[in-house]
Order: sequence, then structure tokens, then C-alpha cells
Amino acid sequence: MTAPTAPTAPTAPTAAVAPTAPTAPGLRVAEADGIVEVTIDRPPVNALARSTYLEIAQVFSSFRDREDVRVVILTGAGERAFCAGRDIKDLRVERAGRPAVHVGDPMHLTREAFWAVRHCAVPVICAVNAAAIGAGLALVAVSDIAIASERATFALAEIDVGVLGAASFAQWMVGPGKARRMFYTGEHVPAAEVHRLGGVDSVVPPARLMDSARDLAAKIAAKDPVAIRMAKASIVRSDTMPLEQAYQTEQDYTRHLSAYGASAAAIERFADSKAHR
Repeated sequence: MTAPTAPTAPTAPTAAVAPTAPTAPGLRVAEADGIVEVTIDRPPVNALARSTYLEIAQVFSSFRDREDVRVVILTGAGERAFCAGRDIKDLRVERAGRPAVHVGDPMHLTREAFWAVRHCAVPVICAVNAAAIGAGLALVAVSDIAIASERATFALAEIDVGVLGAASFAQWMVGPGKARRMFYTGEHVPAAEVHRLGGVDSVVPPARLMDSARDLAAKIAAKDPVAIRMAKASIVRSDTMPLEQAYQTEQDYTRHLSAYGASAAAIERFADSKAHR
């Protein structure tokens, strides 16, 4: 196997990356310098139709075979919502129609979309521009790092529309006590409170949100691509394991990474930098 060469550090984009042709109605995809931006664009509140779940699953799964993709930014269009959850109008139409092909598990596509983001081959930065509700909150939870606008809020509003879901994702973000309160009340929690509880990495002014996400993406994109992909696989596989198994899994991935020439080169560069200080 040919060892990958260490990448050169890309310049952090200062404006929106160049758009490509839309993959399908519901998502916009743009990319530059190894950074892909995926924008949920379903006015007025970016609610998810069944077709949108399919798009998310397909788009995020496709990055596994894209060596040029280093990191992904997921965000929402407009100012009203990052994602307002399931499109209830679409759900009513779906329920009024003929039974789905997957009648034994009609909600499988929802899970596939979430798991495609969680298991994306490269890190996913979620730029939460406004309200993240229900499935929107779940998309934040399955991303690797979340940066929220000061105007963002987080809610589990399912209780008010006759459905349930996403409390398990909220527990990852804010802990079981707060998640249960959100689940039972449907109340919106400000970004600052979610940050205090560890659910998002940082909270920034709305005008700085995308610049902050792109700056962080550029830092990640500058790392060795093999190391980044192995780091992502390692943390996703280990983060629900008991400590002993989790650390052994990390060690296994360290051994895998050591087989690449770029790993030995990185060790030598680090050692040389220390020796010359």
C-alpha cells in the first residue's frame, strides 16, 4: 500500500464555498479545499420530509468514497430554524397513502439518516443557526462538534404534535434530567444553557457562525487525512463502550494508523521540532 502524503494546510475560507449542483430538493451542497457544506433548505423552517431523510443518508454516506473530502459542515438555510424536525404535512400525506414497502419498520429511513451523519467517514461540524427541534436536535447530537448561534434554541416538541422521539439524543447533549424536562414539556432551551451543560462546543454571534465553523473546519482539514478518518472511526466505535473496551479500541486504531508511512513521518517531524527548541 502506498503511504499517503501529508496534506498542505488549506486556507480558511472567508466566504461561502462555491456551490455545486443540488443533489436533490431539500439539500444544498457546496465544497472547497476539502471542506463540504451541506445546507438543509426547505422553507420555511427546514422541516424534514421522508425524501429529505433519504437525501441526508445518501449524501453523508457518499463521503466514505471521496478521498478529497476532509470535513463536513452541516447547517440550515434562513433565520427561522436550523431544522424544525419532521415535516408534519409530509407525515400526514405519508400516513394517508398506501402502506410503505418497509411496513414492518416504517421509520427505518429516519435512523439511516441519523446514522449516516454519525458514521460519516470524516468529522461533521454542525453550525446551528436557529431552532433545532426534534429531528433537528438529533442531527446536532450525531454531529462531531456543534457551534451554535446566540439565537439558536433546542427543543423536543414531539409531545405537542402527537409523536415521540429524540429524547435519547438529548440525553447525550444535556444529561438525563434536563432531557426528560425537555421531553415532557416541549420547551425551548437557549443555546447558552445547552453550552453550559456541554451539548455544544461554543456559542457565537449569528454573523460569526459560519466563519467560526469554517475556521474550525480548516484546522481539521489541514490534518493528515488518514489519521482524521481513523480518529473519526475510533471515536464513533468507542464512545458508547465501557472505559476498558473503549481504550483498547483506540489502541487498535493507533496500531492500524502506525502502518501508514505518514504516521512515522509525523512522529519524526514532532521529534525534530522538540529537539530544536
